[in-house]
Amino acid sequence: MTITLYAHRLSQPSRAVDILLRELGIEHTFHEVDFAGGETHTDWFTHINALQTIPALWVDNHGTPLYLGESHAIMRYLCRTAADQEGAQRWYPGDADPARSARIDQWLDWHHGNVRRYDMFHHLMNLHQTLPMLKREIQSTLLTPLQDGLTPGLAMLEAHLSRQQQGTPALAGDGHPTLADLAISCELHQIMAVGYRFKNYPHVKAWLEAMAERPHAHAVGDRIRAQGHEIREQNSDYLALDAFG
Repeated sequence: MTITLYAHRLSQPSRAVDILLRELGIEHTFHEVDFAGGETHTDWFTHINALQTIPALWVDNHGTPLYLGESHAIMRYLCRTAADQEGAQRWYPGDADPARSARIDQWLDWHHGNVRRYDMFHHLMNLHQTLPMLKREIQSTLLTPLQDGLTPGLAMLEAHLSRQQQGTPALAGDGHPTLADLAISCELHQIMAVGYRFKNYPHVKAWLEAMAERPHAHAVGDRIRAQGHEIREQNSDYLALDAFG
């Protein structure tokens, strides 16, 4: 079986899938897609993923091809088909444990409307590349509304994680991270790398740091750490890095 991941390391969902592939020990080829340059809208990529988004997965299972988009769907598929089912079911048990799967699905569904919805990274990149006279305008008119929108979700995550008394915090509550932890932590680590502080959310901060320091996440995150450092060094005067406490 041959697997190719079409993705980009500055894409939060792409990193979540890449980390999971490594966690499950699934051999794959990483094909970088220039999504900022419009490559997802080319004919060749539309054949891979009609949704024209990254990440996308191509699987050739002995002549039977599978083309799949949307990171949540890709990660569920990988867990259902991984050779190491004992390891995969820690991340997502599927039918083996419907109740735990439902708890994970709950947070995956919540992710899109409450964290992904307030993605700031494209605006941070614009801030990084624009003229100084426009940087404060980007902060006030584009970034501030997204920061305000994200705050209730951070408060909900903080309350949920604070109720977990034992083991490593994880959204399903049993000490092992799941697909939901991967999806949401990759989203929030994007702005932590830029320098945003989470002083009012200590449980969220500890959870994010623990997820980011897992060996495979750390290996996949080198590019976003470098990009975040560059943005922080050149634009910290224009960023409300204390927006979350």
